[in-house]
Amino acid sequence: MKKDSLKQKVEGLVEILEAQAADFTRLLEHIAQGEDAVRSANVNRLLETCQQERVVAGRLAELERHRANLIKEMSRILSPKQVSEGPMRTAEICKRLPEAMQPRVQKATARLRSLAEETGRRSAILRAAATTLCRHMGGVIQAVNTSLGKGTTTYGRRGRIESPEVLHAVLDIRR
Repeated sequence: MKKDSLKQKVEGLVEILEAQAADFTRLLEHIAQGEDAVRSANVNRLLETCQQERVVAGRLAELERHRANLIKEMSRILSPKQVSEGPMRTAEICKRLPEAMQPRVQKATARLRSLAEETGRRSAILRAAATTLCRHMGGVIQAVNTSLGKGTTTYGRRGRIESPEVLHAVLDIRR
């Protein structure tokens, strides 16, 4: 009975770990879209990507809750005395499993760990780039507002803001 219950819990754990890995893969795809949005300075696309990431992050949080509950149950089966000290980590659970059950859990855990590390690294880079982009865009807007506030009213031919005093000298008569 104990072995059948443990086998079912191991299968459930592997399913959860694989689902988490699939969601981290989706998250990496969204991060790639966010990187493209930052490269092209497309703030709207970046915001859409962030919303999609939040949905995936919500699913990951729910899966993590299920994984934590399953680990608690498995901890009670594998080491009833240790439950008072708190649940074991997935790696500790894996070490205490019968050898036949260990490879699938190890493989799923290793894949998930590498995806989570990659996601964290790329997410931090994207966050820094997006912050820099937002600061830059804010600076451009502030510079334009400042220039327009000083009596400047038009753009010249090269995209520079021209003052009204020079306007008569830069009229484009070809229009």
